[in-house]
Amino acid sequence: MASIAKSGRYASVTLNPQHQSLENLQKLVAQMVGRGGCDRCGRVAYLHVDFLGDPPDEIARDGVISYQEGIAAH
Repeated sequence: MASIAKSGRYASVTLNPQHQSLENLQKLVAQMVGRGGCDRCGRVAYLHVDFLGDPPDEIARDGVISYQEGIAAH
């Protein structure tokens, strides 16, 4: 049976930054590719990963636990 492409699909998760391991992250990436990519080969056309950092001191005081800054692409 031929695999049907899942055009326009995506999968997204938000992770707890504590207690992460490389092994768990690799397993999660494999699972996400299986959900968003081709069922047969796992190919994806676009992979987007965001790395969040510690917030600047001036906003950390207000309870912010992670920070991301960038320029939106159009």
